[in-house]
Amino acid sequence: MAYDITASPRYNRLVLITDVPHNVAPYLLPSRDGGSSLPGLRLEEFRGRRTYLARHLPTGAQLVVTGNPSGTWGSSRRPSPRWDFYSVDKPLTTSEQTQLNEVAGMGADAERLLAGLATRIATRDPKGKWAIGNWFSDPLRRSGWLNDGSEERYGKQLWGSADRWTFRWNGFPYVEDVATSLTAQQVGIPGATMHDVGDRVDVRLGDATLSLHGRRGPLQPTLGQSA
Repeated sequence: MAYDITASPRYNRLVLITDVPHNVAPYLLPSRDGGSSLPGLRLEEFRGRRTYLARHLPTGAQLVVTGNPSGTWGSSRRPSPRWDFYSVDKPLTTSEQTQLNEVAGMGADAERLLAGLATRIATRDPKGKWAIGNWFSDPLRRSGWLNDGSEERYGKQLWGSADRWTFRWNGFPYVEDVATSLTAQQVGIPGATMHDVGDRVDVRLGDATLSLHGRRGPLQPTLGQSA
């Protein structure tokens, strides 16, 4: 959420495309100097000049951070610009295991909804009706919808368990935009529906519900289905 990123989800692999891969990678890859990171992520190899290939030890999935706009990378391996990233032969640390243990279990439908949040961070309606804006801006700059600066844009909290999850945030993006990105035709999650329940918007998929609490647009569009 600190940089412009395009997410490209693939089977057992998530590719993050950014023009500043050397800035994004340290936010995700654990290193000897500590700091914020994704528990259990390890650097597998560095390709070319702009691509980090990482492996998530708990799941076996791959995470790629690349500066190539195509979302692809070459076969040439090079030494990583960062020598202190943990490599794949580094087992989980005690701190990482503690963090992983704190994450509540979730059902399959809930996993799909939460994965949808991450993979749609840069989605935008080609007709200009909604946009996510990497969670820090409104790229459409809609009149009357601009943030006046009174809200802390980085205030976010996601928590829940099993099939009930709640996401609270302030600033951008708008609740309606997030819900639409998860339910719209073509780009949405098949079977997901949105429901305006007054103080929040719920997105439902099978047995799972993701409740969205955040900034609402001044002019409320019709959300299709109601509770």
